[in-house]
Amino acid sequence: MTPKIPKEHKATTGSFRLQSLILVTIACCVLFVLFAQRYLFRPTPYMQAVSLVKAGKAALALPMLENLLQQHPDNTNLFPWLALAYLSCDRVAEGRIALDTALRVGLPADDVIDALIAYANFYERRDDFEEAEKLLASASTNCPAQLLNNSRAKLYLNWAEIDFDNNEIKKGVQHLETASQISPYVSENVRSTIIRRLAEGYKRLSAICETENNNDKATVWLEKSLNILDDPTNRMSLAQLYASLNKTQKAIENYETVVDADTNNLEARHRLIDLLIQSGNYEKAQEALVELTNKEKSVENYQQLVEVSLQLKNYAGAVHALEDACDLGVKSDLLKQLLSVLNDWESTLAKEEKLEEAASVKGHAERVAEQLNEAILEEAKSNGEALDTKDKFASAKNLPVALISSRIWLSAGSLTPEGEIKIKNITGKAVRDLTLTAVFYDHTLGHNNGTVRLPVATPSSIPFAAGSSRTLYFSCPDTVRSEHRLAVKLYWKGYFLKEFPVTKES
Repeated sequence: MTPKIPKEHKATTGSFRLQSLILVTIACCVLFVLFAQRYLFRPTPYMQAVSLVKAGKAALALPMLENLLQQHPDNTNLFPWLALAYLSCDRVAEGRIALDTALRVGLPADDVIDALIAYANFYERRDDFEEAEKLLASASTNCPAQLLNNSRAKLYLNWAEIDFDNNEIKKGVQHLETASQISPYVSENVRSTIIRRLAEGYKRLSAICETENNNDKATVWLEKSLNILDDPTNRMSLAQLYASLNKTQKAIENYETVVDADTNNLEARHRLIDLLIQSGNYEKAQEALVELTNKEKSVENYQQLVEVSLQLKNYAGAVHALEDACDLGVKSDLLKQLLSVLNDWESTLAKEEKLEEAASVKGHAERVAEQLNEAILEEAKSNGEALDTKDKFASAKNLPVALISSRIWLSAGSLTPEGEIKIKNITGKAVRDLTLTAVFYDHTLGHNNGTVRLPVATPSSIPFAAGSSRTLYFSCPDTVRSEHRLAVKLYWKGYFLKEFPVTKES
């Protein structure tokens, strides 16, 4: 009878055998790895040479590659690495032969691309762009276009920069145009640089044409520049060129494009408005001026808006613009203009038999007339002229002029008195600076009803010769009440000279 082995003993024996088997397997694996590293996976001389070239140790790799080529002259895979090694060792001619051989035998792109680009970059650094161009062209049979596009684009871009530095603008533009044909297939950074530099090249050609007074050709180049890169500065230049060629509508279109793109470009707005007025397009000019005055509040802008509004018979717009101008600082000239517009508006409404509206405008005009009188008095005071009811009389011996004759009248049906005064120079010498002031005075109401400055001679005008006479014509800037007692007071440097009653003609 076979003795029974206890279950515990069987389990112990099985576990021991399994552990032994695992240890033997691990030992075999370690021995295999050591053997493979020494005999199976040992790097060949070719692999060692390639590793040295990649590590930048071409001087150590070159003898190994040359020796391999002697031993295996049919191994064409050596040529690209020989080309790189020779280039690194400044043996360019030998390297170029190796590279040309690699291309000629038709090595695939992955094998030759590194050496090809290295040599193209080498020629570019020496400004030998033609040789780099030939080399890249010769590789077209070995390398797909997409592998060479970036290098070719950079080549023409760098070539153009040298052309620009040498002031050969047309050549530079031609090279950039070639680069532009490739630009859809290159990196975004290179593509944007090509577009920007080509746009600048076209602009430089435009500037050259402009200096040669060939503005027609200058516009062509600027149009080409804007077609590839819309730049506000270039578009402003183009608009100015079109304006100089009297192509007003073209200029307007370009200024409108700039204004639409940059609402804060006030220079473009001003130029646009000037051209719109010049072309008689007052409606668009009015719209543009309203937008401009919202951004740039100035008396000049408001006055231009007044002129355009009056061209359109838009009296309300003109009045509003003048009132806005007055808000910037009341000036008698602005108030005079405002009063004149209101009077014209009232007259127009009256002719159209819009009597209620005419009466409203007339009331507005009367209030402005009072403001005008106050403004003139303030200005007179600031100029040292005391034009008030307390008249200061000038001494006869100090007077520069003598009053020879006068005629002050109010025509039948008119609301604006007129005057004609003849004076004579009694100083005994030519007078170069002389201004009189005529104040229309309403004795019934006891206040001024308008003031007019009468320049007799200024430093920039013809002198008032000694003993000569001059006749001064003037009219009241404001309307008056014909039933009131009216007069004109004449002043010189704030001194009262004489009062003339207003004769009412029937």
